[in-house]
Amino acid sequence: MKTTSQRLIIFASFTCLAQSQSSTASTQPPAFEVASVRLAAVERSARPDFRTSPDSLTILGLSLRNCIQIAYEMQETQLSGPDWLNDVRLDIVAKAAGPVDDKQLRLMLRPLLAERLGLKVHIERKEISVYALTLAKGGPKFSESTTEGPPVFRPDKGAQNGQHIAMSDLAMFLSKLAGRPLIDATELKGRYDIRIDLTPYAAAAVSDGSPQDTMDIISALFTAVQKQLGLEIKARKDQVDVLVVDHAERTPTEN
Repeated sequence: MKTTSQRLIIFASFTCLAQSQSSTASTQPPAFEVASVRLAAVERSARPDFRTSPDSLTILGLSLRNCIQIAYEMQETQLSGPDWLNDVRLDIVAKAAGPVDDKQLRLMLRPLLAERLGLKVHIERKEISVYALTLAKGGPKFSESTTEGPPVFRPDKGAQNGQHIAMSDLAMFLSKLAGRPLIDATELKGRYDIRIDLTPYAAAAVSDGSPQDTMDIISALFTAVQKQLGLEIKARKDQVDVLVVDHAERTPTEN
């Protein structure tokens, strides 16, 4: 479970294109040109890490479960598999033949996990606990984009500025902070320019520097979304895609 400070770091550092699922599903991603997949060193003391560059992906000390979540962009509650997936920790360094975006790097991680760890998965629809993004009383407090371009979030002094954002993009973005699948139930069909800043509401939760209950940051998220965007996040049950792990090996094949 992430602490409040960890979730704020995720929020502050999140910069990615919010691509639609349909646009990537029909495109077969290229494989990494070269990749090393090893069990993480037992004596490793550094904090687990995940980072990307325009042509590479690096994972250090993350569990196999976390690696699968990264590859398939699934929240914890959307992944069903054996408990030992948490125990297998990996170091992965992979390089593409040329520059690709973050979405492509994640897609390229899927066949790499299949090749080196025998990963086999399938999707099922299940009813689980989710959050729903809805309109608050008074309606949205943002405007439709007046320019063309891809959906993108950019950090700005602890806040996030979004341009050309569909509500489904916003829901996907916020779900990474909420730690639970978040679906769009606003019925807003356009693309919008938005700004969201959690710091005024989350400052008290991390003022002493100690780990806080996850609900502190969830409460800050709910408040910011309502006051700044004119939207509400509500808990409910819904049918969502769940990634089921059919098979995986505990030890990667040789590089």
